Amino acid sequence: MDQGGEKDCMKRTRRVHPFVKIFVLAFAIYAAFTLVSLQLQIRNKEKEKAQLALLISDQQLSNDEIRDILECEDDTEYIAEIAREKLGYISPGERVFVDISSK
Repeated sequence: MDQGGEKDCMKRTRRVHPFVKIFVLAFAIYAAFTLVSLQLQIRNKEKEKAQLALLISDQQLSNDEIRDILECEDDTEYIAEIAREKLGYISPGERVFVDISSK
């Protein structure tokens, strides 16, 4: 009887329907694709975050410069500096040397 009981146990194992196998395979492929896609999005957002951090630090430096200018009691030094750098003006008695070898 033991041999007959073993055969009954083997007969009771169910076979998985092919549709279930296809569904599980499709879900696994979808999950893998989604994970890869999310990793790419995370990487892109991290790059964007680094670029924005650089922009923020540049803007903070600019803001600090503007704050220093606004807090400066002697505006004539600032005006003279801007006139020299942006407009090419010089002070009386000042000599300007132009380096033409770099062009």
